[in-house]
Amino acid sequence: MNRVPSGNPFRWIFYILTAWLFASFSITSYGGIHTVPIIIPAQLIRAVQYHPVGMYRVFKTAKDGRAVTIPFQIDEKDRYGDYILAKGPLPNQKLSNGIFDFRDELSIMGNDVGPVKVPTKWEMKKPSVLYEVKFMNATTKTEGAIYIGAYFNNPPPISKLSYVSFNLKRAEILTSRYRYAFNPNNYLIINDVFINRGDKDPYHLIDASTLFLRADLKYFLTLTINQENIDSELEAYKDGPIRCIARVNFNYKILKLNFDLGMYTEVSFFSNSVILPALIDNPLDGQKILNEGSQFYYGFSFIDNPWTLKLETNMPEYQEITLLDFLRGKKKVKKHYWFTGTSDDYMIYVELDPSVQMQRHGNVPMFYKENTPAKLLKERPTSANPLGESPVNFAISLDLTAFTEGLHNVAIKLFVENKKDEKLLEEYKNIDDWKINAKRLPSASFK
Repeated sequence: MNRVPSGNPFRWIFYILTAWLFASFSITSYGGIHTVPIIIPAQLIRAVQYHPVGMYRVFKTAKDGRAVTIPFQIDEKDRYGDYILAKGPLPNQKLSNGIFDFRDELSIMGNDVGPVKVPTKWEMKKPSVLYEVKFMNATTKTEGAIYIGAYFNNPPPISKLSYVSFNLKRAEILTSRYRYAFNPNNYLIINDVFINRGDKDPYHLIDASTLFLRADLKYFLTLTINQENIDSELEAYKDGPIRCIARVNFNYKILKLNFDLGMYTEVSFFSNSVILPALIDNPLDGQKILNEGSQFYYGFSFIDNPWTLKLETNMPEYQEITLLDFLRGKKKVKKHYWFTGTSDDYMIYVELDPSVQMQRHGNVPMFYKENTPAKLLKERPTSANPLGESPVNFAISLDLTAFTEGLHNVAIKLFVENKKDEKLLEEYKNIDDWKINAKRLPSASFK
C-alpha cells in the first residue's frame, strides 16, 4: 500500500522528528574510504541487478590479492517504496520477489571498502559473475572498491560480523558502540542513550526526548500536544548486519472531531549514523490557516549542559515568532543547514536540507539550547509546554505558519562520535562528494 501521508496538515511533523528520534551513536573505526554507511540503490548499479538476493556475496581485496568477505545487507522494497520486512505483527514478506532489482538497496559500511584491485586469490568458491563497484571522491580524488559476486548455485557462507541488532523485548538498539533505549509503549520517546567507551563506563548522553506542537487554527481552536497524546505501534521490522529497519505507526484523535492525526515511518538504525530522507505531504497552507505562534519542536534532555559544548552552526538561534515577524514576510532559507557540538569526549553533527518549498516560502529551522543540566529539567512538568518550560535543553524548532501546501522532501543526516576529531566532521560534510560506478568484470580477470 502507498504510505505517503495525506489528508491533514500535521502528519509531516513526524517524518522530521523521526530522524531526530532515532539518531545513533558511534566509536570511530578507521579504514576503508570513510566511517559512514553506504546505501546503494539497485538502479545506481544497474549492471549488478537481477540475481536472486540470496546468491550475492560482497568482498574487498586484501594487500596480497585475497578476496575477503565483508558484511552487507540487501533490503527489498515494494512498488510503493516500502521496505520488505519479515518480522513483527504485520510483515509484508509476501511482497518480495526475491530478486535484487529496481528500488532495492544494498548497504555496506564505508570502513569495509578496500582498494581498487580485482581479487586474484580465492579461499572460498569463486563467484559465477563478479562486479566491481568503485567509489571515487570528487574533492580528494580518493578511490576505493568492493567486489560483488553472484553465484548461480551453492554460494559460500556470508560474513558473520554484524554491526547492529534490535532487542524487541527491551525496546533497544544494540551495537558494540552504543545502546539506544526507547519507550516500548511509545516509540516517539527516548528513555536513554549511552555511548560505549571500551573499558570505561558507558557515557550517558541523553536522558529523554520531548515533542511539542502548537497549532493555532484561525477562527477555530488552538491545539497543543506532546508525545503523551500520541499512540504508537510497531508494525514490522528487520534485524540485519548493517542496519535495523522498523516500521512504526503513530495515531492521534482530537476529541470527537472527524480529524485523525496518523502517520507511519520506516526507521533505519546503523552502527554509527542515521541518514534519512523525510517525505512530507502537507495538504494545507500554514500561511492561510494558522495564526502566528504556531510552532513545532523536537528536543532532548542532554545530561550535560549544552552550553558547555563548542557549538558551530549556520542555523539562526530560536526566537518566538511574533506578529512583527509575521508581517515582515518570508525569510531567506539556505539550501543546507548544519550544526556541530564538540566536547573533549564526544562530537555531535547534524545536517538538515529543507525542501524546495521550504526554501521558497521562508521556513527556517531554528536552533535552541538552554543553560540547564538534565537533573534540573526533571523538576519541570511533563505536560505539553513551549521551550523554556519543558524538560528540554536542546531542540530544533519550526514555524508552522511558514509550512506550505505540497509534497516536501527534507534530507537529514545525524552522527555522534565518542572522541574529538574534527577531521571526521569535515568527512561528514563532504560525504556527498563520493560517486559510484559499477561494471561487470570479464571472467578471465578473476578466474
